[in-house]
Amino acid sequence: MRIQLVDADRQPMFALGGAAPNDRARALLLRVAQVIQRLPNAISIAGHTESTPFRGGGERSNWDLSTERANVSRSLLIDAGVADNRIRNLAGHTERDLLIPERPTAAANQRVSITLIRQTPETPRS
Repeated sequence: MRIQLVDADRQPMFALGGAAPNDRARALLLRVAQVIQRLPNAISIAGHTESTPFRGGGERSNWDLSTERANVSRSLLIDAGVADNRIRNLAGHTERDLLIPERPTAAANQRVSITLIRQTPETPRS
């Protein structure tokens, strides 16, 4: 199951070019944490950006930004009670996996994906 927290036009979850979540993002991640705490699945977290090049200057890029946002989301989930050992992996995808490919600069392409990894059934032992 994949849960996607998506920016809306003029309603971002993070400051422009930053990884600090706003109150809306914190509230959404708290709600997600409350739900996934009740499930046993391992978790994968990914950050995504839209295609506008990062304007922060220096060596930073949308790769850094998407990864930092995923990591901040991981920290918030843990702070909200999700066990750290359930986090299987963390990734930054920049604009390489657009939600709306026909509109690469759309706000909705900026998002955090939280995937609950399907558990494989145990094989019976003979």
